[in-house]
Amino acid sequence: MYKLVEDKLEKENLIRQYFVLIGDYIEDFMFRFLNNESFRIDAMAILFKEDLDEEDDEEELQEIKDNQVLLVSEYPASPQDEKAYYSYEEIGDHIETCLNENYKENIKFQEIFKELKAKLES
Repeated sequence: MYKLVEDKLEKENLIRQYFVLIGDYIEDFMFRFLNNESFRIDAMAILFKEDLDEEDDEEELQEIKDNQVLLVSEYPASPQDEKAYYSYEEIGDHIETCLNENYKENIKFQEIFKELKAKLES
């Protein structure tokens, strides 16, 4: 059973940890996010509503909204299994921050993000 993280600071720390883990896989992550596909790395994953199983993820299916993703973090990434919900906009903001901090000069990544941002705004 996953502990639901609702505290703003804890959620921020959790999503930052995820973006540190994906590091150089940011391109793969953006393409998958653009296509509403889950992305797992080590003991953390971002899941879309469509990826959740009716039997195994019944609680999560009741909690998640249409414009949200579920971030799950399992041991050893977290001291205990945790989950948090993020809007598409929040994820887009974190992608933008990651790109600006680490890949500002990467035109390919910036183009992919521009396409992703257009999708998020539509």
